Amino acid sequence: MSTVAVAVKREQPKEQVERRVPTQERSRARVARIVDAATEVFAEVGFDAATTEAIAERAGTSIGSLYQFFPNKKALFEAIWRRYLDDVRELFERVLAGAATRATVDWRAFMDEVIDAFWEFDRENLAFRAVFVNVQRSGAFLSEGDALNRAMAERVAPVLGLLAPNLPASRRGLVATMVVETLSGLLFLAQRRDEKTARAIIDETKVLIRRYLEPYAD
Repeated sequence: MSTVAVAVKREQPKEQVERRVPTQERSRARVARIVDAATEVFAEVGFDAATTEAIAERAGTSIGSLYQFFPNKKALFEAIWRRYLDDVRELFERVLAGAATRATVDWRAFMDEVIDAFWEFDRENLAFRAVFVNVQRSGAFLSEGDALNRAMAERVAPVLGLLAPNLPASRRGLVATMVVETLSGLLFLAQRRDEKTARAIIDETKVLIRRYLEPYAD
């Protein structure tokens, strides 16, 4: 498959918080530790209960050092969700890289593997929990997350042309959007359920997407 060159566009968030950008390696490492610590604290206790003092202590740095780079908790939260979306982009690119071969050989198995890959990513990525238990804190995250989903759907559309020969080209964009948004929504639902129910939701998600695509693919 020839990958369609569609850049993942970032909308300029209205809520963006100005903060100092580290230029030296030592400073970048300190910022990474602070963001790691903030991710853990936000995931554990939520945005309201989290304190910058607790985050600085967990990061092994002073509160003054934290405020050098992050003027408030909102700036920390923005750094977390931006890192999370970057990780999602990276995973998507890895998945897409194998699409040409896998999708044409056995598209059902390929789709199952894609769903499992994103499910495992969300389960293991602490930033996912930190973001989604506090998601109401940032309209900018919702805006950029929506933009990312749209960009991924654009990249998925030509893949559908390979695995779904009965799908008219004029409908590929819509069907790709349905697949991306369905998977995104059901992954979020699964994360809010106990492990047994979550696994069942993921299994049913595979069935749902396969059944949806079968008329176009067979």
